[in-house]
Amino acid sequence: MSQFSICLLFVVLAIAAIHADGDRRPCVGRCTGLSSAGKSVCIRNKATNVCTRLPACRLREKNCRRRDNGLEPIRETCITRCRNIPGTSGVGQCATRLRPRPQSDGKRIRECQRRVCLDDKLASCWRDQQGACILQTRCEAQRRNCVRNPLNQWVRASEWSCQGNVVGGGIRRCRTRPIIIKD
Repeated sequence: MSQFSICLLFVVLAIAAIHADGDRRPCVGRCTGLSSAGKSVCIRNKATNVCTRLPACRLREKNCRRRDNGLEPIRETCITRCRNIPGTSGVGQCATRLRPRPQSDGKRIRECQRRVCLDDKLASCWRDQQGACILQTRCEAQRRNCVRNPLNQWVRASEWSCQGNVVGGGIRRCRTRPIIIKD
């Protein structure tokens, strides 16, 4: 065989190797001492609730190998799950999930009071769990309930309970029906 034929054979073999490799992309550089000192990530095994803390570049390497083998990549979880594992790498029991920080009451109240309300302009009788009554519109009751205890909200009451109250007259004790004892 001539040198030209040998070169042509190598080119054909190289092209065949590239097509056989498919869409696989080469993995990014390996983890070195400097690159492994960077950001840590946390991986959680849901079946055993075991967490692994490792450098982000190690996770990239593992996922690259898994991709080459046709496996699904490993997903990282919240780093707070690995807070019980000291250092930048290690394996241990996962920490419990931190609860999301509750909204400040001020923000919750402002959002509640901004809700759209179709004010019917008609005042009706409302009572709370402590026996107080007031004449107010539905929208006023909705806005006032934003700042009240959930166990002591304004609810509609019969007009008879507010007899004697006036609109804008404030909160008064609800009227109670007299007990009639029949002989």
